[in-house]
Amino acid sequence: MKQILLSIIVLVLGTALAAQGLSFTPSPVVVNGVLSTEFESIGHSQISNGSSEAKNLRWTRNVLEITPGWLNAFCDKNQCYPPVVGGADFTLEPAERGTMDVHVYPSGIEGSAVIEIVVVDLADTNSTAVGLYYFNTSPSSTDEPTAVRVKVYPNPSDGLFTIKGDKQISEVQIFSLTGQMVRSFRHNDGQWYNITDLPKGTYLVRLTDRSGQQLTTKLMNKM
Repeated sequence: MKQILLSIIVLVLGTALAAQGLSFTPSPVVVNGVLSTEFESIGHSQISNGSSEAKNLRWTRNVLEITPGWLNAFCDKNQCYPPVVGGADFTLEPAERGTMDVHVYPSGIEGSAVIEIVVVDLADTNSTAVGLYYFNTSPSSTDEPTAVRVKVYPNPSDGLFTIKGDKQISEVQIFSLTGQMVRSFRHNDGQWYNITDLPKGTYLVRLTDRSGQQLTTKLMNKM
């Protein structure tokens, strides 16, 4: 009986802690049957602020895969942005939900896309949420377990960092919040990466496995 009660307590505490953070619903978003003749197709999701405080947030749109010729854009709770805008700031009040919709434009071309939206709490950059949107394709069953095992350390960083927790990574790429790749490294276990020459700020760290699949994207702050 004690073991059962302990399990219930752990479950309740875990649920309560999860409710305090940022979360996408649903995630991943899978949209099939996107036709080349369509003007646009939309993947709908929302982000929730489960805490009791307002959060100032920043979203960044990261294109993991897309057919050449396709365009994509994003709408948050405030407005819709053109394809050239890769990120913007917004605020969520306590317990508020906000729109997180990805739009793709096939432009008469048959194809597919995988878009990632990364949201970071500007007051606590360790608090993040990631939404994945699949158009005419589906997530791998190994995507989520791999994503939660990897860690960028230390974060924030003084310009030197390493990757912990996964042995299948082959490439580490660094992107600005506008989506521009600023560094690319081949990965070796235990390797440290030097970005001391980059300006201070927040960067996206994209990890690719040995089969060429995108594993996950982490946010890192450079002091």
